[in-house]
Amino acid sequence: MRKERTPLSRCVSWQVLLLGALVLLARPAGAGELRVTLDAEAGMRSDGNYGQVAQTEEEAEAQELGRAGLKLDLSWNQLDRWQVALGYSPSYERSLDDSEITGTAHRLDLALRGDLTRLMSLQARGRLLSTPNLDLYQPVIAGEPVAVPHRGDQLLYDLDASLHHQLTRRLSLIGGAAAAQRRFDDPELFDSETMGGHLGAAWRWTAEHTLQADASSEVFSYENGRETDVLRAGLGYERPLGRNARLSLEGGAFWVEASGPGNLTDQTDPTDTTDLIEESKTGWRGGLRFSQQLQLFRWEVGYLHDVAPGYGLGRESVVNNGFAGVSTSFGRRLTLGLDGNASRHREIDPEGDVSGRDLDFAAGTARLSWAVLPSLRLTGGYSRIWQSSEMEPFEDLSYDRYFLGLSFRIFSTGETPRSPEELEHPIEPGEPTDADAEPDTQ
Repeated sequence: MRKERTPLSRCVSWQVLLLGALVLLARPAGAGELRVTLDAEAGMRSDGNYGQVAQTEEEAEAQELGRAGLKLDLSWNQLDRWQVALGYSPSYERSLDDSEITGTAHRLDLALRGDLTRLMSLQARGRLLSTPNLDLYQPVIAGEPVAVPHRGDQLLYDLDASLHHQLTRRLSLIGGAAAAQRRFDDPELFDSETMGGHLGAAWRWTAEHTLQADASSEVFSYENGRETDVLRAGLGYERPLGRNARLSLEGGAFWVEASGPGNLTDQTDPTDTTDLIEESKTGWRGGLRFSQQLQLFRWEVGYLHDVAPGYGLGRESVVNNGFAGVSTSFGRRLTLGLDGNASRHREIDPEGDVSGRDLDFAAGTARLSWAVLPSLRLTGGYSRIWQSSEMEPFEDLSYDRYFLGLSFRIFSTGETPRSPEELEHPIEPGEPTDADAEPDTQ
């Protein structure tokens, strides 16, 4: 029996209110620097034979989609002690061929870091994505597993916060908590929630070499009544490679204890305890990430292997994810980029045999951004998306996607705002700050 859902708009509303409160708190910026840009966006795209409505026996026709929305970027910096970065994009999309295919999407990304005391700092980031029954795929280079449902609204959000306490000049303690939720309107997909905490230590034996050890505990709760306890432990290594490059490596193990319904192919009533089973398994986890941010050239590449809640699967899965992205600027007007992302979700039973509830996803995108005028920017590109699965909500997909859009600057103040990604790492000694940053290239 599927539970009653809160409308997605309500979830978006409280996130927006939270965002507004944080922005208002940042407004006494007389002693700091406020950067804001607000753009109006409009465009169209073709999603090939993706089929935005419920699948039928007939072959789905190509969909031409029109889009209009806003894009707000904001950052605030108070003498490098407190920094806030925000990106928010509400947009409305509608099929030019079928008036019933329509919806509003919200994307929100908020990051915060600051010094609580001389030796303790806070870092937090929250992200929200609310989409209607449209494929709102964007290039992904953040290392997050991706999957494309055929239909139905989605609400995805996550929040994590951590404290960094410097015990000595070389040794630091790190602790924090995280929560996430994924909700779907497709009756074949299971909602999931995750909550957990982590504790670790970092030792910098030189100015460039940092070792980390951490342990975490997390709970995955599913709509079908399944609950999974996950323990992780691992070691990591991180170092800057020059002024604007960073390398990080991590490896370790995970332990999983799960209990829930044995039949996960049906929508199981969570109150029915007649078919409960218990499972346990172990595995390895690891990843690497390398990024470089130069004045005219930026790129990032990485790989992740870990246990994850499972994208709508109703149980945990082992995920392999690789990603790469590169972009370059020609002068101050033209930017070109290539992005790729591939994910493999594998559901493994206690005996180690691979089941049929697996999913493979890959996407590649070529994109351009051209500042025709100081306040007018043209964006466009091409994507190829491929997905393979035996599960009905993720039935095989293979289609091309073309997109073209215009962005008009409505308002701006200060230089280009910092992005939430730039606040993911605390400022290290020798790292450039706003005060001595290079002039903006775009």
